[in-house]
Amino acid sequence: MTDVSQLKDDLVTANRILADNNVLDSFGHVSIRHPDDPNRFFMSRARAPACVEIGDILEFTLDGELIAPNPPPGKPYSERFIHGAILEARPELMSVVHNHSPNIVPFSVVKTRRFAAVMHMASPVGRDVPNWDIADHFGDCTNLLVTSMAMGRDLAKTLGDRSVALMRGHGSVVVGRSLREAVFTSIYTEVNAQMLGKAIALGDVTYLSEGEVAANVKGRAGFTWERGWENWCRGVNRPYYPQAWGMGPGFSKTDK
Repeated sequence: MTDVSQLKDDLVTANRILADNNVLDSFGHVSIRHPDDPNRFFMSRARAPACVEIGDILEFTLDGELIAPNPPPGKPYSERFIHGAILEARPELMSVVHNHSPNIVPFSVVKTRRFAAVMHMASPVGRDVPNWDIADHFGDCTNLLVTSMAMGRDLAKTLGDRSVALMRGHGSVVVGRSLREAVFTSIYTEVNAQMLGKAIALGDVTYLSEGEVAANVKGRAGFTWERGWENWCRGVNRPYYPQAWGMGPGFSKTDK
């Protein structure tokens, strides 16, 4: 059995870290699959990520139904279906981040520039980042929010087996086999967007090759995420709990 209270505390920390690193603003959210029941996941009630506390953490089924507590401490996020649908489609994943990162959104609305990794630390972004357009299957009169399992599953289908998918005029989703991996990839996806925007302004861009992406992804494992996590915890004045590579709360047993 996993220490669920520690997992929830790490989820609070993830919210604070992502807010501090300009990935989440007053909106957006991060989830973690229940380590002992893969058909459930945890995420905060609808609250600004920088304000999330452990008492805000709610538990859901993969179809977005609230399990506990009853009554809840507040309203759940309307877009919890993003998390449930992706975790449903990708059993190897442990964590999902949905954000409105300001440097990523522009790449979701331009047709002449592709979003892909240009920096080694951002290698999980990859070379084939899809752009999900809600209007393709749900019309051009939505508020662009993913508010049903049908929408969530459509987004999950576009994401496929990748780590990142853009959402036209909205933001992106980022996934990981651990909470730390999802946070790491989310931060460096935003950093990559900043650098790519500057590079495009300077001239022609050289993206990472398939081989470079593969080599860097192979090297970005538990110890790398741990190093970043410790530093980011210090930045938001949150306690740091060292964890063994591929073990303990927030880590998938498949991490290598």
